[in-house]
Amino acid sequence: MQKLVIKWIIAAGAIYAAGYVLPGFNVTGAVAAFSAAFLFGFLNFFLKPILTLLTLPVTVLTLGLFLFVINGIMVFVVSSFITGIQVGGLMDAILASIVISVITMVFNSLLGVKDK
Repeated sequence: MQKLVIKWIIAAGAIYAAGYVLPGFNVTGAVAAFSAAFLFGFLNFFLKPILTLLTLPVTVLTLGLFLFVINGIMVFVVSSFITGIQVGGLMDAILASIVISVITMVFNSLLGVKDK
């Protein structure tokens, strides 16, 4: 349970940092970042495996690069449900998903919070 809370805090911080770094991705506050992190984690757990399986031929054809598009779509979906998150377009969502992924990966490694 403690690892889940730490990962949630890291994800919220990464979303907030992406809003600070990217001009096409805006986060209005900490509540929006934590809400988006919760919804993003929920969608990644339930919806992303289904989307990955359905788009497997395209993903294989693009050597896995289509997974960035899937992550961007997930960010775009989160922004449509959370009022404090604004995304300029699909490319901004893809860039935001890359920034969020890199930040969460680095901080999860530094803090020793890994999936088993």
